[in-house]
Amino acid sequence: MELHIDEKKLLKIFQDSGKDEIPVEELARHELMKSETKVMRSALWLSGKGLVDIVERKRKYAKLSERGERALKEGLPERKIVEYLKKKGMKSIPIKDLRNILDSSEINPALGHLKRKGIAKIEKGVVHIEDLDYRDREEEVLRDIKLDGDVEKYPPEILEILKKRGLIEIEEITGRSIRLTERGREYIKRPIEIREEISQLTREDIISGRWKRCYIRPYDVDVPTEEVYPAKYHPLTRVIYQVREILIGMGFKEVKSPIVETEFWNFDILFEPQDHPARDMQDTFFLKYPRSGDVPEELLKRVKEMHERGSVDGRKISKGWNYKFQEEISRRTILRTHTTVSSIRYLASLSPEEREKPHKVFCIDRVFRNEAIDYKHLPEFYQCDGIVMDRNVNFDNLIGILVEFLRRLGFERVRVRPAYFPFTEPSLEAEVYLEGKGWLEILGAGIFRPEVLEPLGIDKPVLAWGIGLSRLAMLKLGLKDIRELHRNDLKWLKKVRYVL
Repeated sequence: MELHIDEKKLLKIFQDSGKDEIPVEELARHELMKSETKVMRSALWLSGKGLVDIVERKRKYAKLSERGERALKEGLPERKIVEYLKKKGMKSIPIKDLRNILDSSEINPALGHLKRKGIAKIEKGVVHIEDLDYRDREEEVLRDIKLDGDVEKYPPEILEILKKRGLIEIEEITGRSIRLTERGREYIKRPIEIREEISQLTREDIISGRWKRCYIRPYDVDVPTEEVYPAKYHPLTRVIYQVREILIGMGFKEVKSPIVETEFWNFDILFEPQDHPARDMQDTFFLKYPRSGDVPEELLKRVKEMHERGSVDGRKISKGWNYKFQEEISRRTILRTHTTVSSIRYLASLSPEEREKPHKVFCIDRVFRNEAIDYKHLPEFYQCDGIVMDRNVNFDNLIGILVEFLRRLGFERVRVRPAYFPFTEPSLEAEVYLEGKGWLEILGAGIFRPEVLEPLGIDKPVLAWGIGLSRLAMLKLGLKDIRELHRNDLKWLKKVRYVL
């Protein structure tokens, strides 16, 4: 049987000591091991070969709480009362005078413990104590636990009292030891030779001839190793990078827009009426400074005409909203509520010649909503928005693009159903199927309405869609609370796996 040099060292310790079982802590202190990690790694290898068993024993230990440490230093509340009486040469004290000795929160518990222990009698509002030199077993156990927390050494009923009083905490600790099997005992009957091993053959080893004197160990990819947590991207950042890579691979170009927007770009140009509920303080963050921003005047007039009469340059498109459009509302500044504003800004920036060409763009960025924070809502989150503009694209193309996009994200089962969104018609919602959870809505999409495109001078279809990346990250990581993405729990961040 071929053994690693560390396996041989571990067995050599058993051979030299004559013991059948040795605690891991003791083995780790031995000069042949020098580390608990090396002991456990070697023991796992030997266990797989049937030479040793890893024995685990759970033991409970008690330790003083912060309150217990303070009680040990200052005395229990009942002991404070007794020491006060001894100092004053008294054996009784009115209950009302206990405020001179204890905090108000300690008085009632202290009286209860004095009566429970049979130390005091309380008559007509006065505490009487005959034996001011009483022995308190609870105090003794508290002092002993400071030195040795092995719960097996103390009466369970006293430990329970100290625990209820918040003076101690009970912890369960797993102790490990390595024990030789029958096969292991047979193996160490033969001399164990510790030879120098080479795990990586170097040029110097070959030139010097050292390789002839040493054992060259074969490489074993199944060998257990110590867990390493290298630096890595935050899971939400990985979601963003993955979505960006997929869209670029599908021929899209990334665009950006400012975080601070005017209501014109965020709402008006998307044909959302100025009295729409989504525009009030319940959903939107309004800026105090600056209160207003610049908007393109010519485009503002065209959008205003569309809202009021449903026409552009006198050409009737629809009924419009039939209300008085207020230009001062369009100039108010807000934190953008969606990334669709990036897509619409891009379309507005196109020259007449560029409008004749096909375009595929997307935006990934932060958006802001005045939401109450709970397990699925945050006031700030990441969103991805995309558009496709071309002469011959249609609703079937939109569905095909979304199904391919979600497939590349790892969702094999996708379905769509009709939906309503203010600035697209027709509209849809895409759902993905997850085992154990069923169908979950993941993104919304549609074709921009003519009322959105005509003021921009665009007369061809524009497919549009949006997806919340925080929601996507929750699905990919199996989270039930969106706040877990932002808690900076280092233990979770070290171990979480994000599968691309």
